[in-house]
Formats: sequence, structure tokens, C-alpha cells
Amino acid sequence: MARTPQASQDPAVGGRLGDRLHLCVGPACNNNCLFCIEDNREVRFGLLGDQTGDDVRRMLAASPPAGQVVFVSAEPTLNPALPEYIRMARDAGFPSVGVITNGRRLAYLPYARALLEAGLDTVQVSIHGPDARTHDALTRSRGSFVQTVAGLANLLRLRADFPALQVNTAYCVNRRNLAHVQAFLAAMEPLRIDQFVFNVVTPEGRAAKHFDRLVPRASDVVDEFARLAGTLAPDTLRRVYLLDLPPCATARLPRSMRGWVERYFAYEMDGTCPLPEWGDGFVEAIPEGELFRKDTVQGDRASYTRVAKDLHDSLARVKRPECGACVHAPSCPGIVRLYVDRNGWDEFVPVLPVPGPEDVSATGTGSAPGPSSGRSTGPSSGSTAGAAAAPGTRAGAPRRGSRQGPPA
Repeated sequence: MARTPQASQDPAVGGRLGDRLHLCVGPACNNNCLFCIEDNREVRFGLLGDQTGDDVRRMLAASPPAGQVVFVSAEPTLNPALPEYIRMARDAGFPSVGVITNGRRLAYLPYARALLEAGLDTVQVSIHGPDARTHDALTRSRGSFVQTVAGLANLLRLRADFPALQVNTAYCVNRRNLAHVQAFLAAMEPLRIDQFVFNVVTPEGRAAKHFDRLVPRASDVVDEFARLAGTLAPDTLRRVYLLDLPPCATARLPRSMRGWVERYFAYEMDGTCPLPEWGDGFVEAIPEGELFRKDTVQGDRASYTRVAKDLHDSLARVKRPECGACVHAPSCPGIVRLYVDRNGWDEFVPVLPVPGPEDVSATGTGSAPGPSSGRSTGPSSGSTAGAAAAPGTRAGAPRRGSRQGPPA
């Protein structure tokens, strides 16, 4: 029976929980990405073998009203039940159904068509370079680039029958492919991509282990995208989104390009929850409710905990005291702790309010304008680039007013 979306009385629904449900259904992956955030693949493979179709149906039914459900984790298209899960999501009343995939199985046209016929309307394809040499070196899977591009070409072909289909790409920006972004956009142009999403690699999971090989300086990423913005045609520029950098670091970029705060929630099977500092007694220490609700769904052979991405960010990211004065403070999730431990704080300068003439009082102070304007302060005293950061405070979870980004 279809569900009618309605306003929820659950205080978790809204700005902090997000309007997108991620359902983890992929127990395995046919790529082996050097930067993969999922560093517990063997554990997830073993546990997700206990997931049943009825479990998925219960999670869809238990979800607070959300605008979209996205099937994620490892490679969802390797789960033979994915077409049925997509139909379940449509029957449950979700307005939009998406998948995040490496796109390799979409190279088989009948399979791609079957997903769209089941009700899939949004596909985000992970592709990390303009050619096989760059992409395959990062996925560590020879032939993956050729299959992924073939999958994108099939989606373009199927748009004649499914005109509402949205196709996005997700490019994990790292030291090895930062210089190839412009070539990538040129290579993708014939495929009529709706959104080019560039996620700056997060130093977690495998990327943390390969920090020096993979994680670029934030300032280098911004320099390259600022240069790129000056070369792109308006129709291409409006489709480019740079995510996972704090707003204080991206002030030089066009407003349309500057990344948004990603918001979603997921049901994590017990034993697979990717929270930092997860361990004995840790679950019990988190207050249930807004961002975390243990054992929300009881499956046939496992239980599932509802976790918001905001909770992960509040545990993995930090802010320094100076961040409190920044005009972006209410929506900024902070910086991943490992990054500032290695590179310091100098790239992240708080943006202070710029008072207008009508705001200036007799004492010379003014009220804070909106986050679109401001001036940067200098680095804090004692801060040196490359030095270990002073102990930071945990970043508070972003508050209402942060913008939901494109699916990523």
C-alpha cells in the first residue's frame, strides 16, 4: 500500500536528519578503490548476508517521510534483489528512488532498462578520471573505466524512453586526479550529465591509510577549481558542484559551484555502523532521538540502527574556538580531525560579518549579515601551516538552514 507523505512529529526529521534515506544493500563491490571509506568490507559482506527482502521492506516502512531513498554501500547493483527493492520503494510512496553505483553493470542494456522500469529515476555514477589510465589506477580494477562509460552511454540511450531520468557523476577529487578535472568534463560532455559532483576525498577508511598519497591540500583544490571556473561555458559551470570543503575555504569560487552540506540518514545493521570511536559501550553513550535511534528496525536475523550523517560529522570533525565567530558557523560541519592534525588550520580562516552602514552603532559594532558576505580574519596566533593542530573541539552537528546537496 502506498504511503502518503505527511508532516512528521518526530523531532529528528528536518534540517538535521535530512530528506534522504540511504539503504545499505550492497554486500560486495567489483571495484577496489584506493580511497574507499568502507574499510570494513569483510565484516559488511558477512553481516549483509543476513539481510532479507522483508528487512528492506520494514526499513522503508519505518522511515520518517523523506523525499528520496537511495540504495548504497559497496556496489548495490551486485545485489540480485535490487530491482525488487526499487519497486518496494515506489510502493512505499517515496517520490524519488536513486542508486549510487560504479555503473559497471549498467553496461548491460537489459539490466539498466530493468532498473528504470522498476522505478529508478536518479543514478549517480562514480567515475574518477577522464581515461582508463587514471580511473583504473584508482579503482584498482582493470577494465572498470570502459564498463562505467558504457553504462553512462546506455543511460543516455534509455532517456528516450525515460525522459525524467537524472544522471549525475561523482568524482572523488584526490592528489592523483586533481589535474585531470577539466579533461574529465570534456570527456563527459557528449553523455549529457545533469550534475558533475566533485567530492574532495575524506581522510577516513583507506584514504586515511594513504593520506600522503591521496589527500590534497584544500587550498590546492580551490586553486584548481577557481582556474577551471574561468574556462567553463555557463551551461557546464552551472552543473559543477564541489563538495566536502568548508565554506570559509571556497570563498573564491562561484556561488553556484560551492559545495553544500550533505544531509541523509541510514539504517545500519548492527556491527556495520561506520561511526568514529565505535566500540564497546559507545552506543550506550549516545543519547537516542534526533540523530541516533538504536534498534529502530528488527529484521529477520538482524537489527538496524537509524543514524544521521550529522552524527558522524559531529564525531569525526572538529572546530577551533575562532570558528564560532564565522558567519558560516551555524551550517559548517567542521574539518576532519586527521586533516588538521597533519596540515594545521591556516587554510581555514573564519569569515567575519561585514557591517553595513545601517548596522554600525555608536561603538562601531554591527549585526551579522547573511552568510553570503563577510571578511576573513588572519590565521590565529601560533598557527603554522603543516604543524599539528591545537586540540580542537568536536564540531557541533549543523543546524537548520544548511542546504541539502545533490545526491552523493
